Amino acid sequence: MKKHFILTLLLLGISSKAQLLEKTALNVAYRYTGRNILQAGLEFKTGESSHRPVIFGPSVLYTRINQTDRFIPEANVYYTTNGQLYGVSVNPYSIEPRIGISLFNIFFLNTGYAFPIHHEKYFKGITFGIQFNIAPKGTKFYDQMKVM
Repeated sequence: MKKHFILTLLLLGISSKAQLLEKTALNVAYRYTGRNILQAGLEFKTGESSHRPVIFGPSVLYTRINQTDRFIPEANVYYTTNGQLYGVSVNPYSIEPRIGISLFNIFFLNTGYAFPIHHEKYFKGITFGIQFNIAPKGTKFYDQMKVM
C-alpha cells in the first residue's frame, strides 16, 4: 500500500511540474525606490485565459545599503487586465502597491509607493520600475496578440 501511495504522489508531481513550467518565466527588473535596485526571480501565471491572469512569484532584490551589498527576498502578486497592471510586492522592509502597464506579459512598466514596515526605512516613497519576463519558446506565459 505504501508503494502505491508513493507512486501516485510521484505521478501527480510529474504532471503538475509539467503544467507549472509551461506557465513560468524568469524576471529581470530595475526599480527605483529611493535607491537603485536590481531584481531577479520567477513568475508564475495562473489560469488558462490570457484575459485576466494573476501572476505571482518570489524574487531577490540586490542593492547597496551603507556601502554593503544586500540581497533581500521579496514576493509579488500582479493582476493584469487589457494591458493594465495592478499588484503588490512585500519584502522585509516595505509593502509596495503598484499600478502600471503590461505588454503581453513580456514586460511590465509600473509605479507605486513603498510603505516602510521595518524600523530601518531603506525603502520609502514613490517607486518606478521596468521588468522583463523571459519565458521558453512555446510557453503559455505570454499573452497572445488578437488580430481583428
